[in-house]
Amino acid sequence: MAILDELKTDQEKAEELKAWWRQHGTSVVAGVGLAIAVLFGYEYWQKYQNQTMEAASAIYHQIQQDKEGLVPEDLLKKLQADYSNTSYASLAALDYARSYAEVGDYDKAIQGLRWVVDHGSEDAYKQVARLRLARVLVAQNKTDEALKIIDESFPTSYQALIADIRGDIYVARNEIDKARAAYDQALLDNAGTANELIRLKRDNLGKAATPASPK
Repeated sequence: MAILDELKTDQEKAEELKAWWRQHGTSVVAGVGLAIAVLFGYEYWQKYQNQTMEAASAIYHQIQQDKEGLVPEDLLKKLQADYSNTSYASLAALDYARSYAEVGDYDKAIQGLRWVVDHGSEDAYKQVARLRLARVLVAQNKTDEALKIIDESFPTSYQALIADIRGDIYVARNEIDKARAAYDQALLDNAGTANELIRLKRDNLGKAATPASPK
C-alpha cells in the first residue's frame, strides 16, 4: 500500500484530499470553532472574575479605612448587591455586625450576620457568622434561638467555642450548674491554647454545691 501511495500522482492526492474534506470538513471547522470559543470564553471569564474581585476589593478597602467607626451601610449594600459572590461581601457584613454590636445596636448586628448565614460565599464565613449571631442573641436574652444555632452541626475545631457560648446561654438562664459544666467542657476542648476569659467566667461561678449526705 505504501508503494502504491508513492506512485499516486499529485493530482490523485489532491482529489483524495478534496473528497476527504468534503466528508469531514464541516466537523473539523466546527471543532476548531468550538475550541476557539472555549479559549476566548475562558479568557473572558478570567478577566471578568479578576475585574470583579478588584472592584469588590476597592470597596472593602474604603470600609477598612475607618476601623474605629461604623461600617457605612451604603458601601455594604453595594457589595451585597453587585458582588455578593465575593468574600469581600461576607467580610464587610461581618465587620458591619461587629461595629454595631460594639455600640449595642444588636438589631443591625443581627442583620449583618444573618446576611452572611443566608448569602455568604464560603462555609467558613457562614460558620463564624452563626456563632457570632448566637452570642448577639444571648446579649438580647434570646437564649432559645441562640441554643438552637449552636445545636446545629459544626466542625470539630469549633467545639470549644460552642461550649463557651453554651455556658453563656446557661448563665443568662441562671442555670448555673449547666453553665459550669459547659465552661469546664470548653476549657477541656481548648486545652493548650489561650483560654483566660473562659477560665475567668468559670471561676466567677464558684464551685458546684456538694450534695448533702444522707443522714
